[in-house]
Amino acid sequence: MKLRYLLPAFIILCISLQAQASIDPPGKFSFGILGGTLGYGGEFGYRRYDDSRWQFRLGFTHIGYSKPFNVEINKDSKARLSPLVRMNLAQIKADYHPFARSSFRITGGLGIQIKPQYAVLGDSDTGLIIDDINIKPEDLGEVELRLNWWTVTPHLGIGVGRAVPRKRVGLGLEAGCYYLGSPKIDFWTNGLLDATTLPDQIPKIERNMRNYSYLPYLLLSVRVRLGE
Repeated sequence: MKLRYLLPAFIILCISLQAQASIDPPGKFSFGILGGTLGYGGEFGYRRYDDSRWQFRLGFTHIGYSKPFNVEINKDSKARLSPLVRMNLAQIKADYHPFARSSFRITGGLGIQIKPQYAVLGDSDTGLIIDDINIKPEDLGEVELRLNWWTVTPHLGIGVGRAVPRKRVGLGLEAGCYYLGSPKIDFWTNGLLDATTLPDQIPKIERNMRNYSYLPYLLLSVRVRLGE
């Protein structure tokens, strides 16, 4: 394109952007901190107009647990279980306010799990001692069980509070539920445990867990409106 065509095109583009800005005033944003049953995290809020009944949020929460504990088999034998739980959840939400003068909202959206981990490791420092049977820890072996749910999970909820508060600071409360799909199980073992029928029971365990597909949640938030 020749230079003499660039200047008129640039002028037309600037005029159209200016006209669009005068028609659609810039959106307002907020930033908030979250805490609740999904752990802790942060969230950005957006609304296009001051009186818009639709508002939008983009957030992230984290929760984890990894404290091992012992289970007593008998007075001479103990099993050690090491849970490994980590949920990193990116959240995309749309809020609808059905009542213009109320902060009550209906929420829907998607959660995206980032490198989730739901597992338990089992071993023993004592081995297994029952009457005349004495199985050493290294012979008994180890067990690892992992649960896998959907990576992308839809959700619905209700709450009070706006994604972008009308005042400078606003509080929010939200309750809802994520649908995770039916869990799939990965199972691994070695040692004498590998010779048992435990691996054959995995399909049955999956069938029994098919109803463990819902994750209810409760979140509190504190938000600060950014800009004027």
